[in-house]
This record gives sequence, C-alpha cells and structure tokens, in this order.
Amino acid sequence: MNSFELKLWDDEGAKCTFYSVLQNGHSETETDKFFSRVDNPSHSFQEELQMLVQLLIDSIGNKYGAIDDFFTRNENLVFALPPRSRSKIFEVSLLGLNFPWRLYCYRISESIVVLFNGGLKESQRVQESPDLHFKFQEAQVFASKIEEALSEGMIVVAADGRTLTDYQGNPEIIC
Repeated sequence: MNSFELKLWDDEGAKCTFYSVLQNGHSETETDKFFSRVDNPSHSFQEELQMLVQLLIDSIGNKYGAIDDFFTRNENLVFALPPRSRSKIFEVSLLGLNFPWRLYCYRISESIVVLFNGGLKESQRVQESPDLHFKFQEAQVFASKIEEALSEGMIVVAADGRTLTDYQGNPEIIC
C-alpha cells in the first residue's frame, strides 16, 4: 500500500470531526467508496444504511462526540461501527442485535475519528464475510500508519482539539 492522505470528511458536527483516507491515485476517500458502493435503492438494507449515517452525523457528530459507548466493537487497531446494541445510548439500541453493516474507523479522541471503508457483515467472523475481509485488513494498515505518525509527531491534533495537521501545521496530511 502506497502513501495516503487524511482528508476532512465532515467537520460540521458540534462534537466530532470526521476524516477519511484518500489513497494515492484514487479520486474518492475510503468512506465515500463505501457509501457509493452500498447506497443503491435496490439494496435490501437501505433503511439500515440511513440509520448508520444518522448514527455518524447526528449522534456522534452533533450530540455526544466519539465517546466510549460508540466504540465497543474493538477489532485490533480499529473499531467497527455501529457499536454493540447493549449500549445505554437510545440511538444505538434502535439498531438492534443483527445490524448488517460495518464501517471501520480509528478514534483519535472524543472529537476526532478517521473513517475507513466497510461492508456487509454476512457471517460471525470478519474473515468469512467476503465484503469485509479485505476492508478489515486495509483498515488495520491505515490505522497502524496513523498511530505511528501520531506517536512520532508527524500528525498533530491542532489547538482547537477538533482538527489534524501535519507537524508543520499544514492541513494536508500525507501518511
């Protein structure tokens, strides 16, 4: 995997800013690829997809921020959204036990989350879900590089606590 850029995905929420990964040579971020691929009116899980979008934008972005209750599906370095339905948060309980979608992410703080790609969860194990296996592996690599860049000071949380910059204060972040 070549270099990638962390791109601002959504910064309009009152509590949380979302970033995504733009791979070198690609025109869409990983999160946009996910939504482009699965946002199909003929798909049987469109209502659930809208629920996932609402969870991101309304619940995490505007109402609560990236609090622990949203990050209960820890899968190595990344988390899978939505969280387990046992959460105390009402919006999460509405999703039910067998929510079909997974969207991988890396939480930097309660105010910053990096979203990756995801897909349809078709079996108990990610490795047995054809739509998720490769995206899970990619998310691990992205998260590892982001974590390393953060620890080395190559990526910095800006003074506002809601945005990322490179070590020189530039908003363009290449990993």
